[in-house]
Amino acid sequence: MNIRKPVLIIGKHGLIYGLGNILSKVTIFFLIPIYTNYLTTKEVGILALIEMTEMFFMTIGSSAIYQSTWYKLSLNSKDSQSKIIFSGYMGLIISNIVLLTFLSFFMDGFYQFLGFSENTGYSIGYLVLINILLQFGGTFTLALWQYQQKSIPYITLSIFQLIGILAFSIYFVVFQSMGIFGIILGKFIVVLFIFVFSTIFLIKKYYSIPSFKIFYELIKFGYPLIFIGLATPILNVSDRYFLNLFVPLSQIGIYSINYKFGMLINMFLIVPLQRGLLPMIYREGLKDEMRPIYKDVLFYYLISGCFFILGVTFFIEPIITWISSPEYTNAAYVVPFISTAYLIAGFRPFFLPLIALKDRTDLLGKIAVIGIAVCLSLNYVLIRQFGIDGAVVATVFSYLIFTLSLYYLTIKIEIMDWGWPRIGKVVALTAMIISGVHLVGNQWNSFEWILGLIGFISFPVLLWAFRIIGEREINGVKSIISFLQNKVKSQ
Repeated sequence: MNIRKPVLIIGKHGLIYGLGNILSKVTIFFLIPIYTNYLTTKEVGILALIEMTEMFFMTIGSSAIYQSTWYKLSLNSKDSQSKIIFSGYMGLIISNIVLLTFLSFFMDGFYQFLGFSENTGYSIGYLVLINILLQFGGTFTLALWQYQQKSIPYITLSIFQLIGILAFSIYFVVFQSMGIFGIILGKFIVVLFIFVFSTIFLIKKYYSIPSFKIFYELIKFGYPLIFIGLATPILNVSDRYFLNLFVPLSQIGIYSINYKFGMLINMFLIVPLQRGLLPMIYREGLKDEMRPIYKDVLFYYLISGCFFILGVTFFIEPIITWISSPEYTNAAYVVPFISTAYLIAGFRPFFLPLIALKDRTDLLGKIAVIGIAVCLSLNYVLIRQFGIDGAVVATVFSYLIFTLSLYYLTIKIEIMDWGWPRIGKVVALTAMIISGVHLVGNQWNSFEWILGLIGFISFPVLLWAFRIIGEREINGVKSIISFLQNKVKSQ
């Protein structure tokens, strides 16, 4: 028996839309050599705070409009879909103009917090706020194409964003020596173009008189999800803000670069999963025939994630040394822990829609508030006491507590068989391999790289030996390999 067809469909869509996400986010990693060779560690720390601030306000400003729009579109006929789409877009842009205008009155505190001088702080601060507003044009359009399964325009726009930000950033930083301002300016030029394109596209394709009633309905469904959306950037970025209170900016820069490597699992696995899974759950709902599909996807996600954890645990230090300067390897040990935290967070897309489809988004808001409070408390206490090490521990426990809280909520609302015994076996096997490699490596330091490779390769073998995976998974892999070989031969 092969892997179930809907699972492969989720995988296909995840690859397509995940590739778009990778293309839009991979600029961060392509620019690491620029950051580490043309900026000081203090400037890298400042840039990290700017990036996290953008992520924070992008999540708040979206007001869960994207998921609300998906939900609304699935309930209405095609005749009313243009009004839903255009009302959602215009409401999103107008509400964020108001929000960001209000935030601009507090610019003094913003640039001082980032450590800028008065002359440069104002210009960069306002440019950051404008960039946030402009990005909503592209993100709304991409979310719409994702729901409509329009992969070609989705990938095209993502590639344009990648090439544009890379080109302008390199030009302004390397050839014009404009530092941080050059990076922010380069991004502004690209997102401005995308915003204009998206607005023209949406007007031509979906123009309708915007309806405040529809936008209110979108907000009503989605406003509790704002807290979930707010929890994500807080869990992602609050450690950087607390680190800014207790450690030098240079240490934040070093930590931030290593954190980016830990986030690679989010880029290559978790976001592609979300992009393929969430639209399907909103469209198909909680039908009995779909429940085994969701269970299988969760299991395959965990196996893929554990592969990634093993890889970064054994091989991340030489990769960081090759890409960046040696001083950044001092915090390389945090990468596997950050990846583990994100792996835990990747369970949430399976739980959230189950609650939302029961129209209990109010409970999601309450859980999110608790998660935010726990995260902030842990970060403050642990970072104040232990610095970067405290930030790592706070990150792992914050994600773990938040994810477990969501799971507890789902079992109160919608019972699902997720196959936890088999999941526990995968986790135990991964921990056993990491512990074994480190234990043996302490005795034979010169063979550490080879031992890591053996541990990495042994993972699928032991999965099969312990019967954690079976014929379905093996046949599925064979069918995928056969499909790829036929594609290559046909070229």
